[in-house]
Formats: sequence, C-alpha cells, structure tokens
Amino acid sequence: NQHYHKISAMLEDFGVRVALLTGSTKTMERREIYKELADGSINVVIGTHALIQEQVAFKKLGLVIIDEQHRFGVVQRLALINKGDRPDILAMTATPIPRSLALTVYGDTALSEIRHLPAGRKPIKSYWKTSSQLDEVYSLMRQQLAEGFQIYAVTPLISESE
Repeated sequence: NQHYHKISAMLEDFGVRVALLTGSTKTMERREIYKELADGSINVVIGTHALIQEQVAFKKLGLVIIDEQHRFGVVQRLALINKGDRPDILAMTATPIPRSLALTVYGDTALSEIRHLPAGRKPIKSYWKTSSQLDEVYSLMRQQLAEGFQIYAVTPLISESE
C-alpha cells in the first residue's frame, strides 16, 4: 500500500495509470485489473504475490521490481518474470541472501549497493532488549505508533507456527 500511494502520487500528473493488486483486492476490482493489465490500460501495477497468479497477464511487461526479494522463492520470482518477454529486473533486499550473492559471482546478476541514506533522511534506530525489559519495549512501541511511526521487531524463531 505504501509503495502504491507514493508511486501513484508521483505519476498522476503524467497520466500514468497505476493499480494495486493484493490478495485482499475485491473480486470485481481484481477482474477489472486483470482486464486492464492484459489490454495495457494500466501502465504500472504494484502488488503482492497476487501478481504471480495464473490469471494475471501483461500486455507488455518491461520492468519487474521486486522489493524484499527474500520473501519470494526462486520459482515465484521466475513466475513473475516469465509473464514478460525478457523484462528488466531489479531485485532489492536489505538482507543479502546467499543465492543472490552467488548469482553476482557467476555473472547472472549485477550488484549495486546503497551505502548512504538519502539526503535529509533520519538515521534508523535499532535496539536490543531482553525479555525482562518487555514492558519498556511495549511502552515505547505504543508511543511510537501513537506518533504515526512504524515498528519492526526482529525475534528468534522458537518453533514453527502460523
């Protein structure tokens, strides 16, 4: 949603049609998006794994940008890429994965690194806390959410669950 809102706002003055396709897109809207992707009425589509569904067909897929590429398996990335005729691909991740690094070594992928935050961007603050400090963590989380910020919590996997 964040990418959709930002990109559609950037492109609206240029007459570029942008759509959002996710698993929660309503059936009627989804069908309309499928039709307009196939006939080329939609120029840019932002979406989730919903984009790799069999029903999604592009008139002329020229560029695929995969954010958080580690969330997509190899087969899923290929399913999306194969919906076009050799589209350009930009796969992004903040967490380099071994397969991606191996692809750069063997020449199938070029690696670009962004080593500095964009101008004016505030630095990201990361904290490490123990379970005995959980009340403090929850308090800070509530405060940040109330101020309109986002929170990312990284925890170890204890056991498999939904």
